[in-house]
Amino acid sequence: MLTSLLPLSTCAACRLCCNFSRPSAWETPALEPEVEARLRERGVPLVERDGAATLALHFASDDPQECADCPLLDKRSGCRLPREERPFECRLWPLRLMRGESGELLLACYRGCPGLAGVSREQLVELADELKPLLLEHAKRCPASVRPLHMNYEVLCELAE
Repeated sequence: MLTSLLPLSTCAACRLCCNFSRPSAWETPALEPEVEARLRERGVPLVERDGAATLALHFASDDPQECADCPLLDKRSGCRLPREERPFECRLWPLRLMRGESGELLLACYRGCPGLAGVSREQLVELADELKPLLLEHAKRCPASVRPLHMNYEVLCELAE
């Protein structure tokens, strides 16, 4: 979805979005029903969170700074799933659907993504405008993927529902 601004090779070299600390575990993707079914068939460990399935993370200790990789991550080659079969949130990263304090649907961006270093806000807003119909449809189909606005995210635009 974002390959016009964020080359796949950049993502493959980084994998920041595929590694979670305990405090960032809320960011594991909410899975669409069809993605959940495919992952269950593959034996991928899943858990329930906020009324939707998500990827189970394995932490070896209670250390809040410890990180766990996504169970779909291969450290040499990246995600084990073909791009078209990945969860919507993974394909959308570093953009994220979020809810504002008044309940409005927002598209926000995690500007800490190293791949966005040369990407302007204007470019992201333009892309957001192109993606609006797809984003609105996804928000309806998988409401658990819409997270409360978080301070680490910059709001790009409001998506009228």
